[in-house]
Amino acid sequence: MAGHNAKRKAAASLEQGDEDEDSPSSSESSDGFGSESEKEKDPEDDDIVNIDFEFFDPAEIDFHGLKSLLRTFLDGEDFSCSELVDTIIKQSTVGTTVKTSEEDDPIGVITALNIQRYHNLSCLREVCQFLLKQCQEEQLKAKLQEVWDQAGTGLIVSERLINCPPQLASPLQHALFDEEIPWAIEDEPSEELRNSYEFERFLFISRVYQDTMGPPQSGGHGKKQKGGTQPPTMVYARPEDEFYHRHSTWSFSFPVTSRPVQKDELQPLRLVMLLTPDQAATARKELYRVVGNAALGQEAAGAS
Repeated sequence: MAGHNAKRKAAASLEQGDEDEDSPSSSESSDGFGSESEKEKDPEDDDIVNIDFEFFDPAEIDFHGLKSLLRTFLDGEDFSCSELVDTIIKQSTVGTTVKTSEEDDPIGVITALNIQRYHNLSCLREVCQFLLKQCQEEQLKAKLQEVWDQAGTGLIVSERLINCPPQLASPLQHALFDEEIPWAIEDEPSEELRNSYEFERFLFISRVYQDTMGPPQSGGHGKKQKGGTQPPTMVYARPEDEFYHRHSTWSFSFPVTSRPVQKDELQPLRLVMLLTPDQAATARKELYRVVGNAALGQEAAGAS
């Protein structure tokens, strides 16, 4: 990556069409891209626009936009959101925001926070308490508490507007895991900071959907329930989560109850997953192979 301190890290011109009204994205309240700018439109096809997306370091200018994006991180429960946003902004070397221009509000963010480094923060204690309260299996609850207390656990904070194009998935994962974290391990100014990015495991908190007629999955990995019946199908709002879930050490999910779900809607869930760095890397390779990764193509072009 060239010029990390002046990081306009990537840009993508993507075509975005109309969403199916019955898709999960239409069941989640959103203002769409909000700050998107229409560049070109085929007069014969009014359903497609070209949009430029750019990646930036989190910055003070993003405070209110990030707070709006993360205010439902605990599904409507009050928590120290401003503190979480401040932490993301101060840790600018590892973290990415997605915008349509430098002045616009972020429509997405991804970062990795070392839980032990920030264990005194109210926002992280509140996240832990929220997850422990929602976890219904005592064995999984014990595992969650164990990894939360261990050194080397990274909390992945990843949110973006529900109708962001899926093509953003690969470059965002690539920026965080394949560029920023290795850069920080090698180049942060102090040994303490460098060591704080030597993650031994990653804890993901994601948004998924499920048929309202079936019970929420717990334990994950598509295991059959008692009686030989298959659990309800999980619908992944973001492409990367399907691959991370497939390779996770353990996972559990719980319903989002902050808003009513209509009869014909899918039930929104939170999915919590634990992965080792090797498992996450394998999941990303599959993601890049299936979805593609424009960032890798740009690197190859630059090297030739």
